[in-house]
Amino acid sequence: MTVDHWGLPVTSASSGALEMYERGATGVLGWDRSALDCFRGAAARDPGLALAHVGAGVCLFLEERFEEARAAVETARRAVAGQSGRERGHVEALALLVAGKPQDAEVAMREHLAAYPRDLLVAQRLYFIWFWQGRFPEMLALTSALTRHASGSSFMLGLHAFALEQADRCDEAVRVAQAAIVRNPRDAWAIHALAHALYEMAAFDTGIRRLPAAIHPCTHLGWFRNHLLWHLVLMFLAAGEYERASRLGRAVFERAPSPIAGDLHDSISFLWRLELAGLPVGERWRPFVEIAQSRLDRQGLLFHAVHLAMALVAGGDWTTADKQLGMLRERAARDRTGLTGDVVVPLVEGVHAFAAREYRRAVERIEPLRPRIVGIGGSRAQRDVFHDTLLEACFRGGDVDRAERLLAERVARRPDHVWRTRRERAPAG
Repeated sequence: MTVDHWGLPVTSASSGALEMYERGATGVLGWDRSALDCFRGAAARDPGLALAHVGAGVCLFLEERFEEARAAVETARRAVAGQSGRERGHVEALALLVAGKPQDAEVAMREHLAAYPRDLLVAQRLYFIWFWQGRFPEMLALTSALTRHASGSSFMLGLHAFALEQADRCDEAVRVAQAAIVRNPRDAWAIHALAHALYEMAAFDTGIRRLPAAIHPCTHLGWFRNHLLWHLVLMFLAAGEYERASRLGRAVFERAPSPIAGDLHDSISFLWRLELAGLPVGERWRPFVEIAQSRLDRQGLLFHAVHLAMALVAGGDWTTADKQLGMLRERAARDRTGLTGDVVVPLVEGVHAFAAREYRRAVERIEPLRPRIVGIGGSRAQRDVFHDTLLEACFRGGDVDRAERLLAERVARRPDHVWRTRRERAPAG
């Protein structure tokens, strides 16, 4: 047994395997597209290195290669028998995640981190379980507790910075994100946290100036580089530079439309935001409708399901949209959390109504959901698309008093150009 870069036990006699494993783990923490190859390289050098097998399983899971992911974690479970408690706990916590058991994974991850608080790979995965459940206070509590164990890690600081931003502690978030970027200029999540904080502070010009240079070194990323560029698109939109936003959106998301969930969220919400701003995009919806049609069997994330609905109705495929809504209604009967039936189904119904220009019905379906939309996950910036749909529906439906009230709230929070100037536009209904 030896220890890894983070001072944690690893059972391997191969220095080459350990080095490749550390590169894989660092890759997952840094959104590096080479992480899977690194874990596989480590396992090839030492087939008994359980941590490498489970790391590969996590990478495959994130790529939605679920059968391969499950096979990899089962190999890890067999290999870890007889190894250290740290390795057994690490493997089991991540294996439960890959097996599609987030509640069990959460319990195992909490227990593991209580004993091994420097195990950042487990901490990161727990953080994202909570992210997709909208549990941002838990994320901040986690990073606040763990930063003292890994204060020198840019990855830990980046996680903390984003959690601070989601708690509306944006000045702190900027400072922590900048400290992380100084340590590691290629730390994508720290750059991401900085982008979020500047956006929520309405520092659009600063974001437009700083983000391109910050994103440029991140040549190691896969789809997440597109997500960083999506944040630059949001800066342009918020500053009222619609043509620049549209050009960049085309270049990033429409030259080769991607079925990867993260890319798809960004592509769909960007086009929808253009429509909300009164800028119809027409045939630009077509490739995303086709992708959405192919993903009705990939709706595990409720946030993702709502975005599929947006693409289908915006692109005019009402047959598939109605089929998807029926699937969600059936799922609601089996969802013990109640989120599918209480939040997602009425939200999708509201999206349908908005696309059908039934604006009063859209308001009726969406407004009661305002305090609960956070439960389907996604960041504040990402969830804005749902709240902004409600606001625009009020204007287009002639619900003047409600529109003025919601507009005042929206501009007070962040004065995006589209909302500061909303009254100047004729009703689009």
